[in-house]
Amino acid sequence: MFGIGKKDESGGPKVNPRFCTDKFNGKYPHVGLYDCRERRVWVCKPLSGQAIRTSHARLITGAENAVSTVWKDRFLCYWFYTPRTGEGYVLGYPIDWEEAHLIVRIDPQWDYDRQRLIPPELEDQINSNLERQHRHGEAIFNFFRDCKLKYPLSLHLVGQRATDSLFYLKRIEAHEL
Repeated sequence: MFGIGKKDESGGPKVNPRFCTDKFNGKYPHVGLYDCRERRVWVCKPLSGQAIRTSHARLITGAENAVSTVWKDRFLCYWFYTPRTGEGYVLGYPIDWEEAHLIVRIDPQWDYDRQRLIPPELEDQINSNLERQHRHGEAIFNFFRDCKLKYPLSLHLVGQRATDSLFYLKRIEAHEL
């Protein structure tokens, strides 16, 4: 009625090709999205060196309006740091910034696949949801593994609190030529 939650004719939110690509050369830190419906990784383009500071919502078509923030909930958000581009702790956990890091945001109560909130008392559904999100995080990690990066990379799944997170879940070594 008021256009809130209204989807376009093509089925809803889309990744904006002006800001995103499905290829990565390994040369710059960036934010990105994983489309849970299409099972596809999207990388923010370099954007004059600001790819790591770009809002995830901006990467989605319609980002000029409030609806895009809701649409973002179909996508897992991630941050990719090349070696020596990050600093400090992540939720109080020490990170070795001399290496590359893939940080994927997870949420135990938000089901990205079904687009619904899971009540906290439904622990079995929350556990199943987290397992799916772990698989999505591994799919993003595999995308970067296939890029044959010239530096080591570690995967972290990060929730709202350190207790909801998994640090150094997976790791790959630098690709040898």
